[in-house]
Amino acid sequence: MGKRIDLSKTVAQLVREHPEVKDIMVGLGFKDIASPAALMFMGKVMTIPKGSAIKGIPMERIVAAFEEAGFEVVGADLPAREAEGVADEPTYDDAQKEDKNAQLRALIERLNAGEDLESVRADFVSQFESVAVDDIVAVEQALLDEGMPLTEVQRACDLHSALFHGHNEGEVCSLGEGSDVPAGHPVDVLRRENRALEEVLDRAEAALAAGDTEALAAEMSRLRSIGTLYSKKESILMPMLLHHGVTGPSDVMWGVDDEIKAEVARLTGELAASPEVLPTLRDDVAAVLARMREMIYKEENIFFPLCLQNLTDDEWLETYRDLPEMGNVFAGEPPRWQYAELELAVRASLAAHEEAPDDGIIRLPGGELTLAQLKGLFAVLPVDITFIDADDVNRFFTNEGKVFARPLSALGRSTYECHPERVKPMVKQLLDSFKSGERDSMEVWTPNPDHRVRVLYLAVRDEDGVYLGAAELVEDFTVVRERFLGER
Repeated sequence: MGKRIDLSKTVAQLVREHPEVKDIMVGLGFKDIASPAALMFMGKVMTIPKGSAIKGIPMERIVAAFEEAGFEVVGADLPAREAEGVADEPTYDDAQKEDKNAQLRALIERLNAGEDLESVRADFVSQFESVAVDDIVAVEQALLDEGMPLTEVQRACDLHSALFHGHNEGEVCSLGEGSDVPAGHPVDVLRRENRALEEVLDRAEAALAAGDTEALAAEMSRLRSIGTLYSKKESILMPMLLHHGVTGPSDVMWGVDDEIKAEVARLTGELAASPEVLPTLRDDVAAVLARMREMIYKEENIFFPLCLQNLTDDEWLETYRDLPEMGNVFAGEPPRWQYAELELAVRASLAAHEEAPDDGIIRLPGGELTLAQLKGLFAVLPVDITFIDADDVNRFFTNEGKVFARPLSALGRSTYECHPERVKPMVKQLLDSFKSGERDSMEVWTPNPDHRVRVLYLAVRDEDGVYLGAAELVEDFTVVRERFLGER
């Protein structure tokens, strides 16, 4: 026959090897494969035999169609076991998968031990033709689960990513232009931000190479906005992934984000204070610029595909709704996602026609207010308020001051899902101290001398002292400080 097709491979692999496979499958009734997004993200975990069991399309008919198209068909008997749940991995059984993960782990641990990247890469290339994103995630998650300190995984993160460049399905299925999500979809918006960020990195690297301290300082100052860009994934997407049980990538990536933000702030300050120090900072600047490029790679080839695999349609709608709250950082105004615009408009219309409470009056010990009056009052208070209930779930916030991002998607979620791993123990300790009655409040001031913000945490209790939850009050004192101290 001349052409050989191995049905133990994933659909995505088969289409890459033989593009005509897609048309044959559509003709057989696998119409979902016509969608680029479905082919990219379901196709990389689905085999034709497994699809046969799900769709109820006989394997005999499928084999006959491929043979009629001139293929020699092998691997047609594997999915029957898969359909029964005997094997979870589409291309190899549990023993092979365990062995592969062990090999990957050994390579990563060699990197962590300080072995030269190129020697490890050579062994990797000799052992694996490609590796699935999920395998990378599984290995890093296992390292965390087995007690490896988060800081060690973070230190190795850049090396892991460099190791897998060009050898993972995330890259093979990378989010190329026009290949997956529609214009205005949150992933499209974040990719546009990354393209604009790359332009800033290009200019910064050119200024560094030319020894132009003034131009480099200007670009580094622009890069200080990287924190706002990173907060888009940290405040919205990462909590959603955590909700689906995908923890390792978020924990590691969030920690690296924090390191990049701190380093950019340090270098920007030192360049502005003393331009002649550039020669001593050259290596540090080059390193942090490289780390930002590496983060772009990891987002687009590991993190975004994981989000597309796990998040529901409703969660993507929530993300689209919340992203404008963060503002545009490096890119201009993104296009609108037409599906989301229509869906959100319909939902808003339905909500507006829901029946109101009996009389719309909220009665409190100090008086009463209509719901409209209460909403108006919260809107003008010079303080942002967040309420976390007794089960540590985010229940309410006002965010008129917008000192910190407050995406609506955080409501109804555990407050721990909305904090980086390094902060979670502190949050838990504070809430536990409120619950036990050990303390009733805690005050924190931001360290930035030019932007003084007070965050006040308060235990909320009923008349009998029963703990109801915690309130976080955020107030910007910059104007107050300027007025009383005459600072400008």
